[in-house]
Amino acid sequence: MILDGLLRRETQVRSALLMVILLLLVWCAGALAHLALTVTLVRLGVRMWPAVYIEAAVAGSVGALLVSAVLALVLYRRSILQRQLRVVAELNHQVRNALEIIASSTSRIADRKTVATILEAVTRIDVTLRSLFPTAIPVKQKPMVMRVPTESNKAATPRQ
Repeated sequence: MILDGLLRRETQVRSALLMVILLLLVWCAGALAHLALTVTLVRLGVRMWPAVYIEAAVAGSVGALLVSAVLALVLYRRSILQRQLRVVAELNHQVRNALEIIASSTSRIADRKTVATILEAVTRIDVTLRSLFPTAIPVKQKPMVMRVPTESNKAATPRQ
């Protein structure tokens, strides 16, 4: 748990540092592009105010292209994550259904040690799923109740 928080903080610091470096690189590239455009416009003999308008239009266009590219990447990443979450939720649902069937079928097993072993394994899987995917479990769903069958409740369940 402590290691998880440490790794998360380290990743956040690394991401922030990467963002600052990226912003500095973009700023430097913009400054160099501005300088190159200014020198080119002066050499071409363009007056000051038209040059300012041209530089602003170029800077705005480049900025709009960069923002749209980043936005497209963010939307693409979001759609991939949503697809992956749907797959994980479906897998979680299927595994839980199978565990319910396994847990309920133990009433037909006569050996109590075998039943206890099966229910212990089902419980371990259930606990692992709950720790891995705590938000994937609907709030309305009740946790699985697994009981070792005794002679009294074995007699109460009809055999098929």
